[in-house]
Amino acid sequence: MLLRLLCTTALLLSLTGAHAEPVALRIYTEELPPFNFKQPDGRLSGSSTEKVEAVLREAGLAYDIELTSWARAFEAARTQAACVYSTARTPEREAAFDWIGPLIRSDVVMLGLADKASAADTLEAARNARVGGYYGSASARFLMQRGFPVLMSTNHEVAFKNLLAGRLDYWVAMKDTGLTMVEKAGLKGKVVVRIPVNTVEMYLACNLQIDAGFRQKLHAAFRHLNANGSLRAVDRRYIN
Repeated sequence: MLLRLLCTTALLLSLTGAHAEPVALRIYTEELPPFNFKQPDGRLSGSSTEKVEAVLREAGLAYDIELTSWARAFEAARTQAACVYSTARTPEREAAFDWIGPLIRSDVVMLGLADKASAADTLEAARNARVGGYYGSASARFLMQRGFPVLMSTNHEVAFKNLLAGRLDYWVAMKDTGLTMVEKAGLKGKVVVRIPVNTVEMYLACNLQIDAGFRQKLHAAFRHLNANGSLRAVDRRYIN
C-alpha cells in the first residue's frame, strides 16, 4: 500500500510540475479505425496514434498509451492527469480539457443496409427509425439532443453487429470509421452511407491537472509538425 501511494504521488508530482523524476505521460485511446486501433501483433496504430506519438516525441515527453473502452478512456482523462484521443471537441467538454490538435476532421453519418428499399435520406425522415450508437459517443449525443431515441451499445463493433442482425435501421459513426469496418468485414457495397449527420474535429484532450509547461510543449510540437507537412503525410497513408 505504501509503495502504491509513493508511486502515485511521484506521478502526480511530475505531471503537475512539482520537482520529481519525470515519468511517462499517461495517454488513453479506444478502438476507432482508421484513427486508433490495435494491429494483429498488438501494436497500436492509426493516423491519430501516429500523430500523437510524433507530437510527443517532438515535445520530448515520455509517454505510455493504453487502448481501452471509450467510456473508461474518457473518464480516466477527465479525472486524472492524463490525455485521451481521438476526442470530439464539443461545447459540453470544452472547459474540461486542453485541446491539442485537431488530429482529424471527419464527417459523421448514418450507415444502413444497401438492400433496404425504405431507407430514409434525411435526418428528419429517420427520426422514428432505430438508430444505434455507443456509450460516451459525441455523435450519439448529438442525435439524442435533437430528440432521436438512440439505442446505445458498448462500442462500435456491437452497434455494427446489431445493424447487420436487423436490430437497427441505422448505425451512427464517423464515415471513415464506418467504411473501414465495413470493408474489413468484407461487406463493401452491402452496408452504405445513408444520411449525413454533421462534421466533427477530433483532438488529443489533456486534463488541466497536467503541468501547463508540458501542455505548451505539446501545442508547440503540434504546430511545428502541422506546419512542416508531417501530419498531412500521415493522413495520406491511412485515409483515401
